[in-house]
Amino acid sequence: MRLRILALAIAGLVAFALASQSQSLRHAAGVLLQLSGAPVAASAARISEHELEEINAMPPQDQAERLLERAINHYAGAAEEIARRADGWTGRIHTSEKLETMTNTAYFSSDLRVRAVALEIWLARDNLHKTADSVDELIRAAAAGNERRWFQLSSLGILGNRGVEPGRVFDTLMLYVRDPDGSVRAAAINGLGLLGTENTIAPLLDVFHNDSSADLRERAACNLADSGMLSRELRREAVPELVRFGEDPNLDASTRKWVFQALREITEQNLADDRAAWVHWYGARSSQR
Repeated sequence: MRLRILALAIAGLVAFALASQSQSLRHAAGVLLQLSGAPVAASAARISEHELEEINAMPPQDQAERLLERAINHYAGAAEEIARRADGWTGRIHTSEKLETMTNTAYFSSDLRVRAVALEIWLARDNLHKTADSVDELIRAAAAGNERRWFQLSSLGILGNRGVEPGRVFDTLMLYVRDPDGSVRAAAINGLGLLGTENTIAPLLDVFHNDSSADLRERAACNLADSGMLSRELRREAVPELVRFGEDPNLDASTRKWVFQALREITEQNLADDRAAWVHWYGARSSQR
């Protein structure tokens, strides 16, 4: 009898242990967050009043870095705070490893507003006020010819994107987009990408198709497909010409590959590097309009 009671007791303990372990495993499975799926909120994703008080007490450099971090993570109010403070930061913040890492992250965000935040930070860092005088100064400096044309033409693109003399900026960049010096053309291409207005699409397409430098053709392709400040809606305006590029037998293999890569990026259509497939897709799409 005692042996039977002891056996039952042991069996009960084992069953309890197994049940507890199973419950623990089920609990762990319930709280383990899978990496795939829709975003799961961890917080309100909004700058709290307490954090804003803390930011207000910081020097400009720390303000910029904290708010930029929040903007990258889509905290509500962060971009607006940067827009409100950026003019006051001009000439009061400086380049640092942390700031450069974060502005580069912001500039390659899939959110165009976050990219615009990076532009605001760059202007403040480089002590460039958003005025017509800044545009005048950069145009004169670029015309004088020096080793800082990348900075000057890129900065013009940024100023134009932020609403300062965009027409003049475009006209100036077009003066350099066919310059004999490849480094100057590269600066103009970067400026056009940063400007991001509708009228930049045609010259970027022209560079992509016709420039003698493979590197610059690739830069233009990237600015059309994904980089720079064009909106997704504006990028789609390049599709008809890109489809025509795909039919051009005179394109070299690398440029043809970039054409199809750009088409896939812009349209989100997973078609092969097959010009007939793209012509058929575009024709069917056009007939549905």
